[in-house]
Amino acid sequence: MTFTLKKLYGKKEIRSAIESCVTALDSPIALLDAGGAVIVGNLDANFSKFPVVVNGELIGWVFGGEKVCAIASMISCLATQEVEKKALAREVLGKYRELTLLYNISEKIIGSLDIKEVATIVLEEAQRGIKASSGAVMLWEEGSDRLESIEAFGPAGDCFSQLGATATLVNRSVETGRGEIVNDIGWDLAPEAAPDEPPGVTSVMCVPLKTKEKVIGAIAIGNRDPIGYTAEDLKLLTALASQAASAIAALAHENKLKESRRQAILFRLATQIRQSLELSSILETAVTEIRNLLRVDRCWFAWYKPAQANMRSWDSTEPDDRPPEPPSERALRHHSGHLTHLVLNISDDWQVINEAKHPALPTLIGDYATQEVGGLASKLLQMEIVRVDDVTTLTDSVMQQFFLKQEISSILAVPIETRLGKRGFVACANSNKIRPWSDDEIELLEAVGNQLAIAIDQAQLYQQSLHSAQVAREKAAELEKTLVELQQTEAQLVQSEKMSGLGQLVAGIAHEINNPVNFIHGNLVHVNNYTLELLTVLHLYQKYNPEPAPELKAAIEEMDVDFLMDDLPKLLCSMKLGTDRIREIVKSLRLFSRVDESDMKRANIRDGIESTLMILQHRLNAQPGRQPIQLIVEDGDLPLVECYPGQLNQVFMNLIANAIDALEEAMASGKTSQAKVLPTLRIRTERVDFPPLDSDGEPLEKSASPRVRITIADNGIGMTESVRRRLFDPFFTTKAVGKGTGLGLSISYQIVVEKHRGKLECISQPNEGAEFIIELPIFQSPTPARVSFFERNPGVAEPNPVIQHLRNC
Repeated sequence: MTFTLKKLYGKKEIRSAIESCVTALDSPIALLDAGGAVIVGNLDANFSKFPVVVNGELIGWVFGGEKVCAIASMISCLATQEVEKKALAREVLGKYRELTLLYNISEKIIGSLDIKEVATIVLEEAQRGIKASSGAVMLWEEGSDRLESIEAFGPAGDCFSQLGATATLVNRSVETGRGEIVNDIGWDLAPEAAPDEPPGVTSVMCVPLKTKEKVIGAIAIGNRDPIGYTAEDLKLLTALASQAASAIAALAHENKLKESRRQAILFRLATQIRQSLELSSILETAVTEIRNLLRVDRCWFAWYKPAQANMRSWDSTEPDDRPPEPPSERALRHHSGHLTHLVLNISDDWQVINEAKHPALPTLIGDYATQEVGGLASKLLQMEIVRVDDVTTLTDSVMQQFFLKQEISSILAVPIETRLGKRGFVACANSNKIRPWSDDEIELLEAVGNQLAIAIDQAQLYQQSLHSAQVAREKAAELEKTLVELQQTEAQLVQSEKMSGLGQLVAGIAHEINNPVNFIHGNLVHVNNYTLELLTVLHLYQKYNPEPAPELKAAIEEMDVDFLMDDLPKLLCSMKLGTDRIREIVKSLRLFSRVDESDMKRANIRDGIESTLMILQHRLNAQPGRQPIQLIVEDGDLPLVECYPGQLNQVFMNLIANAIDALEEAMASGKTSQAKVLPTLRIRTERVDFPPLDSDGEPLEKSASPRVRITIADNGIGMTESVRRRLFDPFFTTKAVGKGTGLGLSISYQIVVEKHRGKLECISQPNEGAEFIIELPIFQSPTPARVSFFERNPGVAEPNPVIQHLRNC
């Protein structure tokens, strides 16, 4: 302790207090310091000796009588107070220095944006308050259990984490979370470790970097001389560490936040690419996210549009009195003396297509010529990053004026180039104040540019794939349509060939049958006449010769002549009816075959229906195990119809045969018998919208479309709505395999609708039968031939014999 009794007595107020006490006690005294030197008074052999003690330490003696003991106690008390005052002053001064230091370092740290810069500031402040020749700030390495020095000073500053003794010190400080001091490295080292200890530091002090009870690193300082670090030094370094830890943690958190936001924007871009592959949506997302992340006034994306020659020319024989052409234009003279002016307008443009900006700023969307933007264009075309913190410092006046015109104070532009060679750039700008661009922001914009280049390539490939897929689909649809048409054509050809073969067969059979039947039918008339004559003669013979010879009488009785005379005319009449029936059947077969009626002509629809019913008559009759099918024909007064008779007969055959199939299926399932309803096939013919005719047999309303309607209905099993919708599809059938091809109704639909411009509809519900309705125009051609009413209505008598004679001719 440097505090002495002599210094204490030298204080005026202390000395005055002592003198007052001596006067009051009226007793002489003498004061001696701890070394025995007299401070005041004279020693007497009779004096008693009383010590002056401060905080347990002797600082002097008081000599005198017994009363002097109180003065010794008073001096001890005053000395203690002085010591406490000095200690308090030193503490206040220390606090002031500490607060000043912390305030200064806080200001510096708050203005810092980098962790290494914070470490530098902390080490510099530590050097000002603590004697040190070396120092280091260490942080935990990411994903490891060792400390990494991020900033250091001095010859051994980068070795703190490697020195044996200091490593032990640093590890112990980090593990316990408390500061550590070693003032004699040699004394602290183990003997076997001393030879390997590199020189550099003798005294070392280390404190952990701790925030919210989490140790993130440590600060270590040392000195080559054994100066002896104190608790005050440790306290100061701990305060610096606390400030540094908070700042480093905040910056680390901010860096992680920036990194996470950067990864988020890149992830959103990648997600946008996967979700839409629409370039406009991707670019809009990119500029919006970049502006929000970097907190800039505007962000935009632009394409580079290479120069294109725009040529226009004209000829003239007069001199060109226009102003001189710019360097981008040329005039050529032909050998004929005519001037041909060829103008080449060459201009590189930059087209801004997407932007995100502050609402108060004007838009940049549009085209900008290369000459207008100055050196910005050349830098971007050379794939250079344009980084301008303050546009007023630019030496390129054109580029500077362009930015100032667009209210841009700071700009950061990153070029991009796609795999197909298309170029553009993404840029950020500030307008209100100068913006110093950091390396992290440049890295972020570069990463976004790379993502955009990938997105553009994928979008272009996607569009190409869509186009290729569309072309492929169109070709596939065309091939499918062609295939369906070929299948339908093939089916029609097969059906037509079948019908043609059937028609030829039927016609051949009808012809072969018709000849002998006509022979028999024609001779039956003569046989009938001959028989009548013979019977007349026989009758006269019996009348005039009632008693024949016995032999003749026996023969007459044996032959039963009376029976023969009665039965023979009946037999001949039956034979005539039989030949008439055969002739009708042959006529129906020939009408159905229509071999000679493949062209469109006017025909009687009823003949086709009747011939079809004649052929299918055996299916209407009773069969083993089922009852007959009732046929109801409601025949309307139909005119002749312009049509293909053979093809319509095919339609009638398909529809009537299907109706019979439905009725047979209903009878087999028992649905008809359960309802106690007789299976019925109903055919109705009628005229629809038939206009009145003039005296020449022409319709009075030229715009009218007279038609005929044929309805074929049954009370069979019916069909569901899903079946009804597909009824006329090619190759669709509800019949068992081998019983139906699915072509009958499809071909019938084509014949009615496509060949005859008519309608074919079906009305049906399950278990309620089906009704097919055919409507055909009477006249197929737009201007039908002039045909009289009597030709269209053969059943009406023609009163004029001349007309009848002409028709017969």
